Amino acid sequence: MEVQGLAFLPCFWVTWTLIGLSVTYAITIFEGHAPTYLLYISETGSYFPESAVFTTVFSLSAILGAATIYLEYRFLDVQSAVLDLHCSTAQKVLLMVGLCSCTGTSIVAVFQVDPFPVIHRTGAVVSLGLGAVYNLCQSKYLYRMSLSTLHVCNIRMTVSIMMAAALIIFLLFRLTLIYELCNERHCEQICYTCAVISEWLSVLTFMLHYLTYYTDFQHLCMKWKCDKSDFISLRMKIHSETKISIFQDV
Repeated sequence: MEVQGLAFLPCFWVTWTLIGLSVTYAITIFEGHAPTYLLYISETGSYFPESAVFTTVFSLSAILGAATIYLEYRFLDVQSAVLDLHCSTAQKVLLMVGLCSCTGTSIVAVFQVDPFPVIHRTGAVVSLGLGAVYNLCQSKYLYRMSLSTLHVCNIRMTVSIMMAAALIIFLLFRLTLIYELCNERHCEQICYTCAVISEWLSVLTFMLHYLTYYTDFQHLCMKWKCDKSDFISLRMKIHSETKISIFQDV
């Protein structure tokens, strides 16, 4: 038995997460559990019933993310053999980084900001921080190994850089002394608005990165009742001369 084309997995992961976030936000506003429309993501899961939706969404998102990251690792492993490249150690390290990011997402789902603010925020930092590292590094590797066009590779790298930049802005306005140094209400509102927008933007660009896996995953197939070493394989032969080198077009 063979499952051809696994592109549905990253697409489902991104769709599930973004729709889930939209639903929790809508419920929070509809139930009157927030004094403003500008909410941190964590604030959309502080009260029941949106807290139950929040936990469900991020728990499944962590599982889907781990599956996507593992399949991407297997894809790059296969491509390394096809292109006669040797980066298995680096890919194993990145696999661990990606899985740790998904673990952070599961912590965010289970330990919500109220009544576990420290644990919840630690999970969020692990999820987004390691997620940014993973996305940037994989974007670099995928210039050489991806079956996507150079245009798609550039988009992948761009959204990864945007995520890292948005996360840095969030940390500057939310987790540093900048917010505490504001003595005026107007200044505090600006810092709060920048932090909220940058947090949502970091999550959005984080998810958009994985939509670009569509081209690669549609060439993957999963085979059942075969050796563990080759249950994931390419559906078509890829010639090394068609691959994009990261050192080209510079």
